[in-house]
Amino acid sequence: MAATITTTSTVQKPINVVFEQTFLRRAQQLCPYFSGTVPGKLDKSMGTSTIKWRRIEQATPSTTALSELTGTAAFMFGRNADTPTFTDVVATVSKYGQYYILNEELDLYSPNGTTDEFVAVLGESAGRSLNQLMRDVLEDNSTQRYAGNVASGAAVHAAPVVGDLDRVINELSKNSARPFMPMTTGSVSIGTSPILPSFWGFCHPDVAYNLSGLSGFTSVEKYAGQTEVAPGEFGLYAKAGRAVRFIQSEDASKDAGAGAPLSAADLNATSSVTDTYSIVIVGRDAAGSVGLGMRHTDGIYRAGENNGAFEMVFHERGKSGVADPFNEISTLAWKAFFAGAILNANWSRSIRVAATNLTN
Repeated sequence: MAATITTTSTVQKPINVVFEQTFLRRAQQLCPYFSGTVPGKLDKSMGTSTIKWRRIEQATPSTTALSELTGTAAFMFGRNADTPTFTDVVATVSKYGQYYILNEELDLYSPNGTTDEFVAVLGESAGRSLNQLMRDVLEDNSTQRYAGNVASGAAVHAAPVVGDLDRVINELSKNSARPFMPMTTGSVSIGTSPILPSFWGFCHPDVAYNLSGLSGFTSVEKYAGQTEVAPGEFGLYAKAGRAVRFIQSEDASKDAGAGAPLSAADLNATSSVTDTYSIVIVGRDAAGSVGLGMRHTDGIYRAGENNGAFEMVFHERGKSGVADPFNEISTLAWKAFFAGAILNANWSRSIRVAATNLTN
């Protein structure tokens, strides 16, 4: 049963107190995990909840010269056509949402803007909810690699090192994964750095600390003036003609005590067992996502922005009939249909790692 928000309990009456009209400022959460995903589309009244993406497979390169045409021309001049191949990926959408019940005292006793703030809070929650759902798709369904090349996540006992990133960059490059960003050659400003064609990488802030200390890592301020950077981007790692541009997100998962026993290592741990994280690295078009009737943005959006994936629903007082005999109750909600899928497993990797303990 939903809890009713009243000004006498959940939101106190601002009587004999100073009530900050502009509310406490808070950072809007970043929602990167939809970045670069191939948008699917779900229209209402189409009779299905299943989304299908069709991937046309890459053609085998031809290295045989065409022979000179002689004599009477045969059908297609005797040349054989290639047959294209494709792979279908399907996902079933599910519906998600949250709502508040607001009574009339909220408007009567609270300062102007309280309801607007509830809208903002729900909008942020909607964005983060979808972001975490897409995070799960990428982290759980990408091909897994493990820090230190151990056999499983339960054996992870090391923070990321250059070898972990080198392996993934090499695998994506060998599999013809497409980079997102073109190369830039730097600027005339002292201290700037050129940028190689790049994949996107997503990680937890705990892991960002370890990545930023690796040899070959370039901090974002070295190239921010020569190319557009994403919200939350903190730098890139480059090797052998390819780079990974990294974005940190508090929505990246942290699995408490999911790794190996802590031993003497100075790593984040729960009950002396190493906590583990996922670094997701993807090439372009590696994954797909679904909104409701509109395309997701190709870039990275902030929670609460209009991205077409969810809708806000407000029912004002007096609209509930006998369920609200005194016209006291209004409701505020968001809802969204979501599905996500890995479209090409050759172009995505998830590296399970530990992170340095920064509390001592």
